[in-house]
Amino acid sequence: MRRYLIIAIAIMAAILVMSLVKVIQARRARARGEIPHKTAGIDMSHVIGGLVGLAVFFLGAVMLETGASGPGSTYKPAELKDGRISSGRFTEGSDGGE
Repeated sequence: MRRYLIIAIAIMAAILVMSLVKVIQARRARARGEIPHKTAGIDMSHVIGGLVGLAVFFLGAVMLETGASGPGSTYKPAELKDGRISSGRFTEGSDGGE
């Protein structure tokens, strides 16, 4: 679920950046006395939005993999010992590290 949330945030960040760049471009055009118009095709704001979206996506992918265990390892769930809870952990090896 966490990975889908990060992907959705990356997509929303790209849309937000693209929208903000378009607003800034429209303000600059009005300041120069021009009439902002809708453009047909891809312009610089689309490219910037796409690049920012890709950057956020790859950053999210790296964040998801940080702390992940390598191939061949197994997960040992949390246990209750002497009234204390030990945290879950990954163990190396296909036999569970035991």
